[in-house]
Amino acid sequence: MSNLLTDTQRSLLEDVLDHIIPKEGDMPAAGQIAASYVESASSTSAITIRVVLDMLALTAATAGSLHSKSFSDIADSLKGPLLKIIEEQSPEIFRDFVTLVYNGYYTNASVIKRLGPDARIPQPTGFPISPFNPAIVNNVRNLGPRYRAI
Repeated sequence: MSNLLTDTQRSLLEDVLDHIIPKEGDMPAAGQIAASYVESASSTSAITIRVVLDMLALTAATAGSLHSKSFSDIADSLKGPLLKIIEEQSPEIFRDFVTLVYNGYYTNASVIKRLGPDARIPQPTGFPISPFNPAIVNNVRNLGPRYRAI
């Protein structure tokens, strides 16, 4: 692991990762699995380190302002709602951070092994999705053609 983050930041990172992807059954939480990936990816990209540092700063600041404690010191039951507030207030940072976490977690050899050979993307055979509603494109249809007929 690089020395990009302080020990305090690294501990916060692992705690946040554990709440983005918590331990479930045989699947480990993301803290130990993806933290080194996140930090390593951050060392190669100024944009990535900015996302990581911003996410850590937002987490620390939000925990402090809402609970007057560090993120690690608040109850686990409060951490999910706190991260939801960050997602609502800073959706781009949160989205980019979660994408980085997912990349680190789901490309880890131990996670791939636990998922097994039948692991696949969630669509088209995974999560149920509602049928397409053609009414959502009515505004576009009403605009008419945007080209010249020859």
